[in-house]
Amino acid sequence: MSVGELERAAREGLGALDRRGFLRLAGALAAAGLVPAGCGGVPEGLAPPPGLALRHLTPRTWAVFQAAALRIVGPGPAALVRAGAFSPASLADAWLDRAPELAEPLRQGLLVLELAPRPLLPKWRFFTRLPDDAQDAVLDHLMRADAAWKRALFQGVKSFACLTTYSSAPARALTGYPGPFGSADVPIEAALRYDVRE
Repeated sequence: MSVGELERAAREGLGALDRRGFLRLAGALAAAGLVPAGCGGVPEGLAPPPGLALRHLTPRTWAVFQAAALRIVGPGPAALVRAGAFSPASLADAWLDRAPELAEPLRQGLLVLELAPRPLLPKWRFFTRLPDDAQDAVLDHLMRADAAWKRALFQGVKSFACLTTYSSAPARALTGYPGPFGSADVPIEAALRYDVRE
């Protein structure tokens, strides 16, 4: 899947989470008393680095995106993230400068992923506080759900996680993909030498 295709999938998935629908869902949850009370901090290993100036994500949505990306992108890139080679959430915050219309739907979707308890999602705790296997179960539930908004949420987060992760040089080294052609780092001439079969 190309960078353009990932960006399109992220736009389509996140675009399906319209503001009115999200606010109706959040209001219904609050009225039913299903939204966990209190914000609390995010786990230390998922919190943004001190002093990081976020432009589009909040500290909580940064942490949720980081946690989801670690479960989605596979063991090789996840090991690089854990080793500090790059941060999908920091890359996502910077990428949103190029597509600011995605910032609000992404923040809303990440808050649903973090806060929504049963019966909406198969969890009672914050997504960022779940063990890895429970996070996998929540993401699998979203991917296979009958409800279109759940599948759209999964598709948007997955596409954006893959877009940001595999656009980073450390993750590209795992795949052999040189990067987006036509950028300063990868001139168009490199496209003529790149063989996807390698």
